[in-house]
Amino acid sequence: MLVPLIVSLLYQEWYTGLSFLIAAGITTLVGGLAYKSCEDAPEPKRHHAMIVAALGWVATAFFGALPFIIAAYITPPGVIESLIPAGAGYQSSLLNFQNPLHAFFEAMSGYTTTGLTMSVHEPSVGNAFLWYRSQMQWIGGAGMIILSLAILRQPHGTAGISLYESEARSERLRPSIAGTARAIWKIYVGVTAIVAVYLAAATFFIQPGYGIENTIFDAINHAMTGQSTGGFSTLDNSIAGYGSYAMELVHIPAMVTGAIAIPVYYSALSERDIREFTRDPQVRTMFAFFVVGVIGLTAFLARWVGVPYNGDPVGYVARVATSDALRDGLFQFISGLTTTGWQTSAIGDWNSGSVLFIVLGAMLIGGAAGATVGGIKIIRGYIIGRGISWEVSRVFRPEHAIDDLRIGQQIFKADEANDEIRSAATFAFAYLILLGLSLFVLLAVLPSEFTLADAIFEVATAQGTVGLSSGITGPGMPVIAEILFIVQMWMGRLEIIPILVTINTIFRR
Repeated sequence: MLVPLIVSLLYQEWYTGLSFLIAAGITTLVGGLAYKSCEDAPEPKRHHAMIVAALGWVATAFFGALPFIIAAYITPPGVIESLIPAGAGYQSSLLNFQNPLHAFFEAMSGYTTTGLTMSVHEPSVGNAFLWYRSQMQWIGGAGMIILSLAILRQPHGTAGISLYESEARSERLRPSIAGTARAIWKIYVGVTAIVAVYLAAATFFIQPGYGIENTIFDAINHAMTGQSTGGFSTLDNSIAGYGSYAMELVHIPAMVTGAIAIPVYYSALSERDIREFTRDPQVRTMFAFFVVGVIGLTAFLARWVGVPYNGDPVGYVARVATSDALRDGLFQFISGLTTTGWQTSAIGDWNSGSVLFIVLGAMLIGGAAGATVGGIKIIRGYIIGRGISWEVSRVFRPEHAIDDLRIGQQIFKADEANDEIRSAATFAFAYLILLGLSLFVLLAVLPSEFTLADAIFEVATAQGTVGLSSGITGPGMPVIAEILFIVQMWMGRLEIIPILVTINTIFRR
């Protein structure tokens, strides 16, 4: 909280700075007391590590919400009004955080890199909170436990491995967990810095009148939220706030870099071979999805019109693409598949076919495992698909044939292959069950103006930590729906199992 405190001082947002100082003091006091009281605790076992992850993320969101709540109450009305951009006819979104649940929602959405927000008009919360929101997503993208393992006292034996794996990571980059955590953060910081420089240069070239200060501020913030595939923005209406198709295209690479697994970056750097990206099955599959998905979504977004033919009053139906179909299809499909959630289109106005296409073709799958994305993950879909093909092909092989399964660069024996397929299928099944249950809960409280497609979209975007919205999410949403989305974001980021272990432990005790 000290970094956004510095930002608030630079922009002379004194009350915001005071809120960060107070919240930092409370967090330090509680954290210090908790640390001292647990200093002699034994090393955590695997189920302990999962509980640490599950409850640790809740605690992080809880304390992360404090600056929003404090600022909403201590900032004088006149100062709050000064945060509203000149000529805007709305009230500051900072007032929304007088409701503690809204603040907790914002923090959970930030740290889980979801991007759903209660800051309806982002510029009206001030620059320090814009930075804070981006910083939450950037830290949450790499993972709080990964950060802790990199800088705090290291657990011994299998405890560190269990904590590392509890945040939905499995591949080790270095022999030690601490070394792996530090390697992840070095790559993460490096790629973010490169993306920030790229965005600043591109923005200055495309919109030279935007101003140096705004260009640099936006570039750093969007680099953080792009690399974390979080999707918070400094602009009202997200990337659409630029009002430029060229700026939308500029931000596409910033989403793609975040959806590529960090181990792939590590391999390319250590081997000094850029072909590591093309060898990775997740990268190849993701780009194949981009091509097919953009074409498909553009087709769904194109409108159907009746065109008369030779005076025939009935006419015939022809597909006529709107001028925005390709533009929206390109940006929104990539945003959905990478689970970034930057939005340039009013998805609530889409037809049901378009909504369901992006849900099933992008948001459920998500990007690469080992990246900062949500969803089921490409590798699991790839394993399930390869497993189905493998099972079918085994029927036609001779009895003495070797039943190995090749997945990317790895070759699995029959028993190992069955374990991999079973693990991927089990998670996918649990993910879909949770999604279905969430849909029923949402439908029970959803206002009548929203459709079934809207409800499916919103539960998918919360659980997949995507952040796109059909219009349901906002300060006026039903309380039950808000709590539901908080739980979904939490479970989606940690991939369900740690939360189920925690619930099981509570009931067993």
